[in-house]
Amino acid sequence: MQMSDAKWWLGSAVVIGLLLYVLQHDFSRLRAPDLPFAGQVVKLPAPSCSPVGGPCTVSDPPRMLALQLSGDVRPLRPFELELRLPEAALPKAGAASVDFVMVGMDMGLNRYTLTRQADGSFRAKVILPVCSSGRSDWVAKVSAIVGQEMWVAEFPFVAEPSMGQHD
Repeated sequence: MQMSDAKWWLGSAVVIGLLLYVLQHDFSRLRAPDLPFAGQVVKLPAPSCSPVGGPCTVSDPPRMLALQLSGDVRPLRPFELELRLPEAALPKAGAASVDFVMVGMDMGLNRYTLTRQADGSFRAKVILPVCSSGRSDWVAKVSAIVGQEMWVAEFPFVAEPSMGQHD
């Protein structure tokens, strides 16, 4: 066996070893955790507005969620997300998260845990992935724990189209 053949086999063995390690490694701890919850899930009605550029509110009194997406809302660009709850719910408010999904298209797991602010709102800086088919219709699935209830709502919106990979 020549030296170049030995290097090729050694390189191949290293690559295969790394590939096996990656395939067996548990990366689930890198994603945002599911919200731990044992109470009642309350689904709020579908909104008739878009959260892009201004707050979109859904309510089923006394429950209410107001979602706003601000900034350059397009794939691969960070933008701001803000969630507001009614003033009366703030003392009982716990964790909140948002999942971005595309109907009929598997876009992977795009879950963000929102951070509670001093004013009672929940915020996060988020990034949408690029859809390989060029679609930009999204649904923000919002969850907020308030006391013994988890309020959930789905906010459909359209992101600006991606400007390409190298802009």
